[in-house]
Order: sequence, then structure tokens, then C-alpha cells
Amino acid sequence: MSILPPELILDILLRLPHKDLIRSLCVSKAWYAFIHDQRFIKAHLQRCIETNSALLSILIWSDNPEDAPSGFFSLTFRDNETIGAALRTEHPFKYADNYTDILGNSVHGLVCIRNCVDWEIALWNPSIQKLKKIPFPSFEKPQFNAYYGFGYDSVHDDYKVAGIGDCHTESRQVHVYSLKSKSWKRIQNMPCNHFDFHSDYIVFFNGALNWLMHPVLDETPHIIQTLNLASEEYCQFSTPVDLDDVTLSLEVLGGCLCLCVDRFEAAHDVWVMKEYGMTESWTLLFSIEPEAVPSMHVHSFKPLVLSKNGEMVLLKYKFYDSVFFWYDLKKKSFKQVEFRGHPHVSTVAVSGVGSLCLLDPVIVGRHRQVPSTSKKRKLLSREGSLDLVVKSTKDYQS
Repeated sequence: MSILPPELILDILLRLPHKDLIRSLCVSKAWYAFIHDQRFIKAHLQRCIETNSALLSILIWSDNPEDAPSGFFSLTFRDNETIGAALRTEHPFKYADNYTDILGNSVHGLVCIRNCVDWEIALWNPSIQKLKKIPFPSFEKPQFNAYYGFGYDSVHDDYKVAGIGDCHTESRQVHVYSLKSKSWKRIQNMPCNHFDFHSDYIVFFNGALNWLMHPVLDETPHIIQTLNLASEEYCQFSTPVDLDDVTLSLEVLGGCLCLCVDRFEAAHDVWVMKEYGMTESWTLLFSIEPEAVPSMHVHSFKPLVLSKNGEMVLLKYKFYDSVFFWYDLKKKSFKQVEFRGHPHVSTVAVSGVGSLCLLDPVIVGRHRQVPSTSKKRKLLSREGSLDLVVKSTKDYQS
């Protein structure tokens, strides 16, 4: 490898899947330091996003005792929209037989999880089995009545967790944890304005955390409350439909914020916001009548991901374990998904692309000591400057 130009070596490394890069850590001290460099990790992630070269995956949590001690499985998407076997994933907290929440959606291959036995909170990269535990915010008394959201602040290049205190007043305490500073800080209270949480599921999209709020005192329609992670400012916008006698949930689908509307015995509607924050851009993506559902009359679905050609969406029945369907948006037809290693499905989260995020010498801890900064520069310079890679990629964005 030493006879290859540095630019070629770097280009090869950028093209390797994250699992091959983890194995490459053993090649040399220089490669170990290089692959851990945050600029390389960002450049590798950006290339995966731009080229759509990484396989998508679904993270599954099962509360079935038969699936213990881990309870976590991953499903991988293939190019032809088939799904591979369900592979068991090591439990991040190393505890057996306990319940673990997946809080919100995945960001850059990371998920925020909470252990419901001792109430630990952590950021977890299941594809490379790296974990960063997070201390409780100051308002938290390890209990269930708090809401958490996880996202990425592209302005400050920082992963953040927001903790929202559960209090039925006109404002709620909000604390934000910064992975970069490794600390919590209290920000401006969230204005409730006589609204309450619709659910504890907070999704990240377009640099902001988004969640549903429902009125407490009157029949005012639901609203979507947002928190911009860079500016730490709140915003609100309305939902697209009359909300009488329906169940709502927020998702992210096909690069858009998505609102799922379950009309009980009527249709199941999925709306997407084509231009984020613009209420007039809400568009009905599809509507499924109960009688159109194969095998059973079910009106409640969770959309997981669009196929690469954008013509099908993967759906999971919310109240039926391990039942997945591809739904053809044009033909309005269903195709049940079969996969091996069939676990009991309690919670699912789209993990997105596999990444090296959280691969940091300080966080990893279990690897051998990384060379000093001065020695690291010398090792890197021997095999080419990292700037050659950074200059060849676009500026990193969320």
C-alpha cells in the first residue's frame, strides 16, 4: 500500500463500508488514527449520503422473553427492495431482560435510547456497537414523565438531546445536552399555550425537533411544535386535516416530514409536507381503505421507508407483531415482506445509513491508546494529508 499515491489510498478508504473500515483499524497506527479522525468520519458519511451507496437498515426492539437477552435485531434492505435476515444485535446496556425505549428517529445511523430499569439515556450506533451514555438533566428524577428528542445541529456540528419536563402548566422546562460540550444547559421554556403532548414520540427533521400537541381546554386543532437545535427557537405550524375522532403520529418519510392519520374504521391517510414549515405544502401521499388491506381489516400503519425508486413504501401494522408490507403507491397493491430470523417486534426505528459516528478515541475507550497529537500528525502525513479528502468532498451538512 505504501507505493500507492496518498490520494488513491484516501479515496479507497472513503469507498469502504463502515464495517470494513472498523476491521481496517488493525492495519497500522496511522490508519487507526486516520479512521478515528472526525473529518474523515464526516467525509465518509457525506459520501454515503450523496451516492446512496450504503444499505438502509431497520432497528427492531423485541420485548419477547424468547428474544432475550439482547432483544435488538437489525434488518437490512437490498437493492431490489427485499429485506435480509433479522440479525441479533448486542444489547447496548449489557443488561438482560429489561425494557429499552428507542426515542425518536435515527440521525446519521445513531439512535437515542433509554433503559427503563435504571433510566440510563445514551446515544448508540448499532452498526458499529458504540455507545455514549448521557447524564440526566437537572430537572429529571429518574421517572417516566419526561420527553426526549434527539437530533443534529449542523450549524455547530453537534449532536444534541432535548429533555422536556412533564408539567401541566403554561410552560415546560427544556434542557439541551450537547455531545460536543458533554453537558446540559437549560434553554427558554417551551410555550404550552394550553396545549399538551399528543405522544412522547419526537422526530428530528430539517435541523429541528418536531412533535404533536393537542388542546387541553377546547376543540382547537392539533399543532406541530418545533425546536430548532441551532437557534434554540420554537415555532408552530398547523396540521392539514380536520382532526375529529382520529389518531395522529409524526414520521419522516422520503425526505419530508410525514403526518399519519388513522381514521379508525375509515381510511388511513399519510400526508407529507413538501416544503418544511409551509402549511400550504401539505400533500396527501396515499390513502388506504380498510377493505383494501390483505388478510385483516387494519387501519393503523407505521410507514418506515420509501423504496429507492420512490414507488413503494414499507409499512408495519402498529398492532400486529412482525407484519410488514410493501405498498405500491401507483398500483395500490400490497406485498407482504418475508424475512428470516423472525423476532417479535415491539418497537422499530429506521437506522438509515451505517456510519462511523461515535467512533471517537475518548468515547470508544476499549481500543488501545491513540497516539499523541504530534505523533498522529506525523503518522497521517506519511500516508497523505487528510485535507486531500476533505477538499474533495462537499461541505458537511445534516
